[in-house]
Amino acid sequence: MTRPTSRAPAGLDRYAPVPTGEPLALAALLGDGRLSGGSPAVTDYEHALTRWFGVNYAVAVNSGTSALHAALHAVGATPGTEIIVPATAPPATAMPILTAGGTPVIVDVRRGALGLDLDDLQRVITDKTRAVISLPLWGYPTGDKDAAALLAQAGIPLIEDAAQAHGTRDAGELAGTIGGLGCFSTHDRKLLSTGEGGFVLTNNPELHQRIESWTRLGHLDGATHGVNYKLAAPLAVIGHHRLAHLAGQLATRRANAQRLLAALPADGVIRELGVPPGGSPNQYTLVLTADTPNPRFAEGLQSAGIAQDSRQYGYRPLYQRPLFARYARPCPHAEVLAASTYQLPTHPGLSPAALDWIAAHLADLAQGARP
Repeated sequence: MTRPTSRAPAGLDRYAPVPTGEPLALAALLGDGRLSGGSPAVTDYEHALTRWFGVNYAVAVNSGTSALHAALHAVGATPGTEIIVPATAPPATAMPILTAGGTPVIVDVRRGALGLDLDDLQRVITDKTRAVISLPLWGYPTGDKDAAALLAQAGIPLIEDAAQAHGTRDAGELAGTIGGLGCFSTHDRKLLSTGEGGFVLTNNPELHQRIESWTRLGHLDGATHGVNYKLAAPLAVIGHHRLAHLAGQLATRRANAQRLLAALPADGVIRELGVPPGGSPNQYTLVLTADTPNPRFAEGLQSAGIAQDSRQYGYRPLYQRPLFARYARPCPHAEVLAASTYQLPTHPGLSPAALDWIAAHLADLAQGARP
């Protein structure tokens, strides 16, 4: 095979938002003059989210971190309580546990997957457990329906940190609608982007009431404590406007991912991260993996200018971060996964020429990765 040219084409920023003509919608809001989190535009956005995700309630907040903190507050995370979190979680998933005063309890994932290891999960559940966090990292489904059923029997809420999983499907259901609470980020680098922002989804009216009141200063009734996590109206307008384009973005990302996957050798050691039956990743990024770490493949991608999230953000198990080292437990599956995953861009801004360039490099490097 002829080695592709080494110069990376333009358009490899996998997080660049797709232009959708928001200025006109913002101009109308500015003319209205109501820009705070109490604007009807925020309520309209929340209603649009419930329709898109097929849930009863949505609460828009000012970040994905706020969404997780609000969810933890709603389920009773306080000092002395424990929150189970997968070892694959980035610090942003676990820091709200500390903010709420809870204790993170780190659990392993299944071999070669993102789903919670059921045996390890059962080992760490105690009478102090207030919730378990599930993490469809990189927009890949976890296959945690069995864990959800186990937790439901125990009366323990499952919170999905679906910050990267807008439109991901897991066993036919949308990520963020499988557990009792689904938390999303709408940061600049998410598929649904408002710059900063997030939201919480639920079908439980009691949890909705707790989150809605708490994130809005208890509605200043003088009797209820709360925080100000409201989303500003201009960001809600951007989110509402971009939500209508999310389905099209998902289709393009999935088509781009298939174009790249077709370049992999059928019998090679590099393959897509496993997807549970009935699942469909949103292709926030295309994630490839191998049974064991393959530094040669990783170096080849990096040298070609195909930046790796795992390298750029120092991806590793949560307990290998100084802030969470005291909570370390043996999580061998998470360690292998962290060292043997590779991310490729799939965003709609990629030109056909850029896709062809990435596919050519991918085919060349995957051939060289053979044992």
